[in-house]
Amino acid sequence: MKRLAFFDLDDTLVDRGQVFGECVRRFCSDLGFGEDVEQWFLGAMYERAYRSDFEKLRERFSLTVPVGELWQRYCRGMADAVTCTPAVLSGLERLRSTEWSVVVVTNGAGDIQRAKLARTGIDKRVDAVCISEEVGLRKPDVGIFREAARIVGADSLPGGWMVGDSAQNDVAGGRAAGLRTIWLSDGSDGVEADHVVSNAAEAIELLLGLEGAHA
Repeated sequence: MKRLAFFDLDDTLVDRGQVFGECVRRFCSDLGFGEDVEQWFLGAMYERAYRSDFEKLRERFSLTVPVGELWQRYCRGMADAVTCTPAVLSGLERLRSTEWSVVVVTNGAGDIQRAKLARTGIDKRVDAVCISEEVGLRKPDVGIFREAARIVGADSLPGGWMVGDSAQNDVAGGRAAGLRTIWLSDGSDGVEADHVVSNAAEAIELLLGLEGAHA
């Protein structure tokens, strides 16, 4: 039985936080929207964006651009903006070539998360993807981790690992589900993760070091 390696997407495998502001500015500039729209956008959608947010945006500022076009433009823009380092991409490949089943477990809208996965090539380097909007469960709910395991045919979660940047969603949620955890952080908040690293490439190397040993 392969071990489970679950990875968060945003600010774990890709750099959403670093590019969000520039993506929003470009989006608003391309469509001729003013600073009032940009500032509302930056505040309302900093954590997460859904199609319904663009319905609110359109209504609040009496925009004439259809909701569908606004959403698709944003999905394309964010997917084009995020990156995944070569070290992480090759690391995911190495994990899959050993004894690991690799699954992306992410909160968010299916459209935009899958666009990011496809644009960066992550989708070709993992065994499965579990997205909150598509399964009706959100981290830190333990149900989403169970669903991710079910997708790859795993019978149980103990012995698996969750890697992510969120102390609540990834570390606390993963621990509640019986997973061991790797937290991407400087460790200053004192969260009880099994390991603390600075980036996903380091987390992957740690997991690869467990090959052939008891987790």
